[in-house]
Amino acid sequence: MLEDLFESTGYYEYPSFEVAIFSLLLSFVLSSVIAFTYKATYKGSIFPNHLFQAIVLSSIVTCMIMMAVGDNFAVGFGIIGAVAIIRFRTLISDPRNIIFMFAGISIGIGTGVYGYSIAIAGTVVFCITAFLLSFSKYGAFPGSDYELTIDVAENTSFKDIENVLNFYCKSVELNMQRNVEVNQRRRYVVKLKKNVVSDELYHKLINTDGILNARIDKNEVRIRL
Repeated sequence: MLEDLFESTGYYEYPSFEVAIFSLLLSFVLSSVIAFTYKATYKGSIFPNHLFQAIVLSSIVTCMIMMAVGDNFAVGFGIIGAVAIIRFRTLISDPRNIIFMFAGISIGIGTGVYGYSIAIAGTVVFCITAFLLSFSKYGAFPGSDYELTIDVAENTSFKDIENVLNFYCKSVELNMQRNVEVNQRRRYVVKLKKNVVSDELYHKLINTDGILNARIDKNEVRIRL
């Protein structure tokens, strides 16, 4: 049985230089379309340029890998072993970012196995769907939601802090509370009042007695259905 499995795995005939260049260029063009679709439908406050580049580059790398592996089991297992050595520690918290990354990788797979029509058709359908969802009610982004983290000195009363939050925020939700060394750290999910910007709240907090440090992040993955 094992003999039948590996009997036809001889040497893989690599594509010609022209075919390889065409596949790589096509993966670059299609993944660029995916990346620009991501940029056009992105509704966060700070656009992640590194993710834009990763979508394009991951497609080219995947295309190279697929052409190098082909139907050769030995090369495939070798690449799996090499990738297993690398420890990826980057955290992608937004599921939408993961899907766009996977779309770029899928294009690399499609062009790497010479499924050009599948790669082109998939790119067109994916981009149209992304735009339709972006303009639907499910594409709405809660632009005034922020994640607020503050470090408070020991024995500090939270009354003044809560007064500041209630003055600038429409809603305040305590998300986490823990001790950090001799200080206390609290994390809130807040919605700012109309015409209030995050810089105002930040400067007010760092000038409040008892607050040692403050950090405000856009809460870009908070989902309401």
